[in-house]
Amino acid sequence: MFFRAVKIALAPLLMVVLFSAEARSEVVDRVVAVINDSIITLSELNAASAFAAERLSPADKKDGKKAEELRGKMLDGLIEQKLVKQAADKAGIDISEREIDLAVDDIKKQNGLTQESLLLALAQGGLTYKEYREQLKEQIRQVKFVNKEIRSKILVLPEDIEAYWRQRQDEFISPSAYRLNMIFIPSADKDVYKLKLKAVEDGIKKGEPFGDLARAYSEGFGASSGGEMGWMKAGELDKSVEDAASKLKAGSIAGPMVNSEGAYFIELVETKPAAPMPLEEVRGRIQDKLFKKTMDERFDFWLEEVKKSAHIEIRL
Repeated sequence: MFFRAVKIALAPLLMVVLFSAEARSEVVDRVVAVINDSIITLSELNAASAFAAERLSPADKKDGKKAEELRGKMLDGLIEQKLVKQAADKAGIDISEREIDLAVDDIKKQNGLTQESLLLALAQGGLTYKEYREQLKEQIRQVKFVNKEIRSKILVLPEDIEAYWRQRQDEFISPSAYRLNMIFIPSADKDVYKLKLKAVEDGIKKGEPFGDLARAYSEGFGASSGGEMGWMKAGELDKSVEDAASKLKAGSIAGPMVNSEGAYFIELVETKPAAPMPLEEVRGRIQDKLFKKTMDERFDFWLEEVKKSAHIEIRL
């Protein structure tokens, strides 16, 4: 739904520009929906659909059924937007110029834009700065209404967070981790590479301390401290290194593992198996998840109630 994108945060800059440009390029226009005393035009629907279609895969773009489904979803979203706008009008929600200034500054920061590059982007989309500020004002006003009427009334209790964590600990698993020492020999200089590789292999066979070999021959991270890598989580290591580490016992060595960059030897110091994360580490994530769920449910309920008393006429 279109309004979902701006329910809490502002829509991206590109969306605003594209919607304006698409709407202006439409020569023949007509009303496709009436919502109380507001209308949705064909150009508005085309603009929303065109923007959303950019996110589809090439195959889905050619699928007529999916395109029609997308068009229907965009129309539903535009209807939602009109209903929220009307509710914000009725509630007397207003936005100051200062709030718009702050929103513009925030958008420039998020998109890495200067004032000049922002104006250029707007001009390329066929939008004046004044028109852009008006669009932002309306978006902020609608978000402010939803925040006031729904968001501000949501409270996630500590006991709800704890209950969710106890029931769904499988959602919050800390991956296995390996404390490693590593020797890396780069293959850039083939002669040096062969000599160092043989020296390390011979040293390991003789039982020489891995740390001494690392200090003598490694050119990788932590070489001066015996190749100490510290704790590395699954997924943070090169796949061949991680596969080797997962099969080792503490104190054992694997290698060489060779790739285009060179050769690796690893010594496993200690392993931490995958395990549920403590509640305090995930409390914030669970709170955000429960808050969003409640927010969506209450917004949907509010929307359904508003629709019951609204005059909505589709003219597609």
